[in-house]
Amino acid sequence: MRDQVFISYSHNDKDWLEKLQTVLKPLIRKGVVNIWDDTRIQAGQKWREEIKTALSGAKVAVLLVSPDFLASEFIAEGELPPLLKAAAGEGLTIIWVPVRDSLFTETEIAEYQAAFDPTRPLAGLSPAEVDKALVEISKKIKAATVDLRQAPKPFALSIENTDQPVRRHPPIPDPDMGEEPEAIDSANAAHTIRSTLTDILPGSWQISIQMAFPGAAGQMRLELLPNGFFRGNLMTPMGMTTVDGQWMANPMLNQIGLQGRQSNGYQVIPYGMMIQITYFDAQQIVGMSAAGEQLTWQKV
Repeated sequence: MRDQVFISYSHNDKDWLEKLQTVLKPLIRKGVVNIWDDTRIQAGQKWREEIKTALSGAKVAVLLVSPDFLASEFIAEGELPPLLKAAAGEGLTIIWVPVRDSLFTETEIAEYQAAFDPTRPLAGLSPAEVDKALVEISKKIKAATVDLRQAPKPFALSIENTDQPVRRHPPIPDPDMGEEPEAIDSANAAHTIRSTLTDILPGSWQISIQMAFPGAAGQMRLELLPNGFFRGNLMTPMGMTTVDGQWMANPMLNQIGLQGRQSNGYQVIPYGMMIQITYFDAQQIVGMSAAGEQLTWQKV
């Protein structure tokens, strides 16, 4: 079972590993994340076998990227290939951290979104900025490891028609938490759930994206087709790209998933996003991506 966070790093960057471990400590103590790195290998253990076992159990891979990381033959040949293979076909999430300036653009790592602005590596930040960056990175690690079964309880929307205001039913009470059901008057009882997340998604959307690193924002224009496909344009600080693929909605968990490809005209890379919805109606959707981005969708 994949349930571990595997941290891959160069031993020359051990100080950065220790800084990240320190920030993650509250999550580790609570059992929210299960961290593995090679400092857990005890004397006398067969370290290659231990690493291989840890790789097979990884749900999230955190890469501390630096020139030393990219120069390591063991990382390039022994750690990255199984991690990239698992990311492509087994649901593993890759979160990479720009520790120092490097030629990451010449590697497959460039196909994955960085956990922090790669133009501002951690080594170039002030101590206060480093602390803030590591907190944001830790939040992304937490978001990537949370089991979808532990997602917040869904809420239901009742919409009579698009001209009427949206009525949101109260959440279903949880007897295990001592919650009592609220009284429901006959007028409210007459309302039925007529519109779900799946119903309202087809159409054109303008999406504002507030990225996790300070001051960074983006815009997306998406057309979601009723047949489950999407297409659109994405504008970020890195430039304009086109995206297309398939969309999926889980009304029970209030989640939207996008999976497809992204192209800048000369390079095509995989594209994917999982969004946890915090509010929606027929004209607006608000949520957060697994990478910690705040998203606001407006119907156009």
